[in-house]
Amino acid sequence: MRALRSILKISWKDHVTNLDVLQRANSTSIESILIKAQLRWVGHVIRMEEHRIPRCLMYGELWQGRRYQGRPKLRYKDTVKSNIQWCHVKLKELEESAANKPEWRAKTYKSAATFESARKQKVAAARARRHHAATAVITTTDFTCPHCSRLCASSFGLISHLRAYK
Repeated sequence: MRALRSILKISWKDHVTNLDVLQRANSTSIESILIKAQLRWVGHVIRMEEHRIPRCLMYGELWQGRRYQGRPKLRYKDTVKSNIQWCHVKLKELEESAANKPEWRAKTYKSAATFESARKQKVAAARARRHHAATAVITTTDFTCPHCSRLCASSFGLISHLRAYK
């Protein structure tokens, strides 16, 4: 992102969001680029002959070895499964769908675009929530002491002030 900002002549002082930088550069996020590349590779491996090493590794299981206790580390297969869900392809129909190369390529581009738009909406909504929370006005400002009529800024301040009258 730093290199992109220097090419576009944007400074940190300009307070430009990452979404705006990507939009000005007419680019997508690295996540969507990786999803698209991974799905294209999976389609290529599925179309391979069964004796090829990449296909054997994709469909193979280890005979020995040990996985540690706790949440297991994600494997390549796990990330592929989660990315295939973005394509709305059932795992049982994956091979049939990847066998048709132009259709699979269109699905990968469409799923990457869908992921990117969902990510942009999610980031924009989170930013809007943060800005709304920062600008929210406190409506209850009536924290006055019943003994001395002192106005406190918060309920915690009023409780602390009332300790002096016990």
